[in-house]
Amino acid sequence: ATAAAAAALTGIAVDKPDDFMVFLYYFIPALAVVMLMLWRVILLKSACLAIRYHSKWVAKFLGSISRGIDKKIEQINSQQVVFFTRGDMVDNLRRAVEYVRDNEQTKRIKVVTVVEHPSEETTKLEVDLKVLDDAYPEIDLEFVELEGTFSPALIHRYSEEWGIPKNLMFIGSHGKKFKYDQASLGGVRLII
Repeated sequence: ATAAAAAALTGIAVDKPDDFMVFLYYFIPALAVVMLMLWRVILLKSACLAIRYHSKWVAKFLGSISRGIDKKIEQINSQQVVFFTRGDMVDNLRRAVEYVRDNEQTKRIKVVTVVEHPSEETTKLEVDLKVLDDAYPEIDLEFVELEGTFSPALIHRYSEEWGIPKNLMFIGSHGKKFKYDQASLGGVRLII
């Protein structure tokens, strides 16, 4: 039967080529629909495999981008800032904490006081910082007492040692006795 149908189609193609072309215009789409229906499970499985393969690659690619972004956010949020203080006014400390909370990306403050002779006893500054630490639990306060004299050299030294840029170091308003101008501090910001 198949051989007879093939012979008839060959005869029509040779004898009446225009009629054969009309036949092909209808036969080829009909054959495609029939083949699609017969092979639909195989085609759907193939499409599913292709999607899974590409989605794994896309997920891996997007996952690495997402991890990179998360790492950068963590790096920004973990950056510490320094606030140099004489420690004489708790209100200045409170305003410094609020300034960092409201204006900086990080929530970690290293509160530094520079003294000529360190004290073994708990200072008023440490007590004030404990109160502020309780009042602002979202801010991580670290107290550091340095021996020496406050100067541009001290700022530079600890900027290098702690890996904290000078533009992330702050001081309060200095009085008339302060012997350095703001520019000589190398980018330390005045915030109070």
